[in-house]
Amino acid sequence: TPPRTLVHAAVAASEAASRTRRRVNMRALPVMRAATSAMLFRTLAHTRLLEPSSRLLASNIRVGHATSALPAKAFARVGHIHANAMQGSDALHGVKIVPLPEERYVGGRPFPLTLSPDSSVEGMELTSWGKANSRLLVQLMCSHGAVLLRGWKAGATAENFSEFVRGLGLETFGMGCSAAPRTNVAPAVFTANEAPPSELIPFHHEMAQCDERPAFIMFFCEKEAAAGGATPIIPSDEVAMYLRARHPAVAAKLAEHGVRYVRVMPSENDLSSPIGKSWRVAFEASNEAEAEAAMKRDGTSWEWLAGGDLRTVSKPMPALVTEPRRGKEVFFNSVIAAMQGWKDSRNDPKKAIILGDGSPLTADEIAALEDVAEMMHRSRIAFKWQQGDILLLDNAAVMHSRETFTPPRRVLASLWGPPDDRRGRSARASSGGNGNTHPNGGASVPMLRLKSHDRLPAVGFGLWKTPRDVCADAVVAAISAGYRHLDCACDYGNEAQVGEGIRRAIDEGLVRREELWVTSKLWNTYHSAEHVEMACRKSLSDLQLDYVDLYLVHFPFATRYVPFEARYPPEWIYDPDAPVPQLELVPVPLHETWRAMEALVGKGLARNIGMCNVGCQTLRDMMTYAAIPPAVLQVELHVYNQQPNLLRFCRENGIVVTGFSPLGAPSYFELGMATQSESALDNAVIKRIADKHGKTPAQVLLAWGVQRGCAVIPKSTVEARIRENLNVCSFTLDEADLKDIATLDQGRRFNDPAEFAQGMGPLGTFLPIYD
Repeated sequence: TPPRTLVHAAVAASEAASRTRRRVNMRALPVMRAATSAMLFRTLAHTRLLEPSSRLLASNIRVGHATSALPAKAFARVGHIHANAMQGSDALHGVKIVPLPEERYVGGRPFPLTLSPDSSVEGMELTSWGKANSRLLVQLMCSHGAVLLRGWKAGATAENFSEFVRGLGLETFGMGCSAAPRTNVAPAVFTANEAPPSELIPFHHEMAQCDERPAFIMFFCEKEAAAGGATPIIPSDEVAMYLRARHPAVAAKLAEHGVRYVRVMPSENDLSSPIGKSWRVAFEASNEAEAEAAMKRDGTSWEWLAGGDLRTVSKPMPALVTEPRRGKEVFFNSVIAAMQGWKDSRNDPKKAIILGDGSPLTADEIAALEDVAEMMHRSRIAFKWQQGDILLLDNAAVMHSRETFTPPRRVLASLWGPPDDRRGRSARASSGGNGNTHPNGGASVPMLRLKSHDRLPAVGFGLWKTPRDVCADAVVAAISAGYRHLDCACDYGNEAQVGEGIRRAIDEGLVRREELWVTSKLWNTYHSAEHVEMACRKSLSDLQLDYVDLYLVHFPFATRYVPFEARYPPEWIYDPDAPVPQLELVPVPLHETWRAMEALVGKGLARNIGMCNVGCQTLRDMMTYAAIPPAVLQVELHVYNQQPNLLRFCRENGIVVTGFSPLGAPSYFELGMATQSESALDNAVIKRIADKHGKTPAQVLLAWGVQRGCAVIPKSTVEARIRENLNVCSFTLDEADLKDIATLDQGRRFNDPAEFAQGMGPLGTFLPIYD
């Protein structure tokens, strides 16, 4: 995987070139930002979203600050509109979204999302509903960060909770590295924390101090407290933004050095302490020698103390990281928990944290972190537990804590890794954990993480325009070369042949189904809600698959329905034999199509869903009503059409981008949509960079796309080129290369319906979608 700095450099270079072309006076930006802030405050006040009694000052509203700076009421109306829009989603079968008094809206989405059973599943045990909707729940956890299930009265016991979590199809995860002593009460279910009720458990990400952390943590309220005892939650990216804005020097230091955790462990569990887990349990050791061997493997330094206690100092651990599935920086650590909660007869919380370079925290740094802790307390969501409640958290996105309480209270916990049926690709990853090692001996291919925890290989095999008579052989050749990502579509007219190639490759032992990433696309004629599922099932039948890893809406407009038996694929013209053949648009709103797309996830027909050929505003609008936001955007992306703003928007909203036509013009020559002079393969800058690295121009163009953090899907039927196109990650473009390539951007689209649709039929159709 290219170094992160160079990925940032690639994006920065392209953004800088774009700004230069727009001739923006950068010195005017502070004035613009101030004017925008003032306008925002006046607008909010005018629309009465800000109460006159609000303690919020206008100076606190600034572009780029966390939305948590605004009171919850300021976004309540917008949030309820979003929740009401989500309510109609076909994916939410059997449940309804209910308002939670304590909830607020994060990125316009309810946090937590609270679901209760509707009348259609009344009396059904949560275990049965959860197993049938496991993929939906995983997607909702990943898109909302927190999901609260409330009102499932049937089967509200620890055993039923165990059945429920084990039915979600997630990878098992143990409690070994947890600092707190816990008791196993049912399969995969433990006491949440056995610290005394008077002990506050500060905010943290579960096991952030460990090398391996759970992807999800789930809580179950078996018995609510007489008073107190909430499990407050907060989005971690809000905490990171606050730290960056208020204490930039401290944030920079934490990001650069990370932290080390210092803890003294007893030889036996101490249930009177919130961090009383013994070193025997923590390291699964029966004696000191076994513990030392485990610590050596972990990079932990140690000192044996009197009475059998053990003082440990962890290796440097991250404190501020960019969460790869969302593209947002998070405060991923247990710093506040250690500073405020790691206290007992053996431990002094003031000494629990040192910087990664071994230096102690200064007084100013401690004060800054204490301010962050106060911010977390002010901004927390702390709802009152009800018996039978289940809270599902995405551990990489959400921090949690525990408030003091008056007994009785019994809240249980369960930790889980990513979905286990999606581990085939990542289990084959390179030592860096992000790539796929290919049998042709080339460099490993980076894997792009989706919110759902699925990993998309960054180099795929495109199948547009691949002739049917050679398609199956090309698919087998690609899989044999090491490709694990196939990009298909109904409109390509060759999915049956792709399916034949997949089946041959599996039968020959070249690959397992779970190792493949297969994308297909919904064609324009099937946008109506009643046609989406049948179109997906038709593709699955042709591909000889039970599910696709990704199903995309091919274009953001609907055309008149054509039955399968009349013509398949239906292409663009409704009736080619009509006296005046025309492309016929029909009024199907995108939200109707998207709700039917979401239902495919719930039914297990598509693991992920996304869009093609749309821009920022369409995506922004979709996120106001989507229960499952788009996971992937596929657009035309090459050095002549770099789209830096779109890439930045997607990066900041956790949407992975796939670039089609990564080589630019060549695919369009035979269609008369590009000329030889427009080929980037012949561009002098690209050829010079290729010579510099000893690579072909095509490899440079593909490496550039991958280095920007995107997936690319080159196509070929020539075996030598199939292999060449895959081997694009064995070299790295430097900053000079990236700056030179950034100057080539022309905003040139070769695949633009505004142009080519005008040539369809005798009258043509003007169909702009990018303007």
